Amino acid sequence: MLVVILLILAKQFRPSYVFSFVVGIGFGVMLDVHGLWVTQLPDLLALRICYLVASFFILGFGISLSNLCGLPIIPTDLFPREFSLLTGLGYGKVKTSFDILCLALTLLLSFLVLHRLTAIGIGTVLCAFFMGKYVAFLNESLRQHVRFESVCQKQLSAFFAHWPLLRHK
Repeated sequence: MLVVILLILAKQFRPSYVFSFVVGIGFGVMLDVHGLWVTQLPDLLALRICYLVASFFILGFGISLSNLCGLPIIPTDLFPREFSLLTGLGYGKVKTSFDILCLALTLLLSFLVLHRLTAIGIGTVLCAFFMGKYVAFLNESLRQHVRFESVCQKQLSAFFAHWPLLRHK
């Protein structure tokens, strides 16, 4: 649904939007693979806090680099990036609003379907409220020191140029 909204807003076909599903599948597989060894980590509260803090900063840095390089990313990260670009709204506000909306929807569905709160911890709530601000900060900071250029966009555009109905501008 998110990709369809972006396609309507963009008023043109963008291969990177569709390719985000491929990235999403790969991301899901990697979550499953790494879920196998992450469960073996010590489960002390102090260490869990360290895991949360380290994960927050590493994930935010990865999202920032993906955004700045124009890399295809999972639909839930693609939507705030592209919506911000298409509407001119600030990325941090769009990402935070989107994450809070997703959190609220997850809470609602959790209570309606399962009749209990599940799979939402303090880390999920903190990330929903602060990841957008952190990534926006990183985006601005990195732009001051590094020039980014999207190679993927050029390659995808060249690939789809052979199909007139799917040309990307």
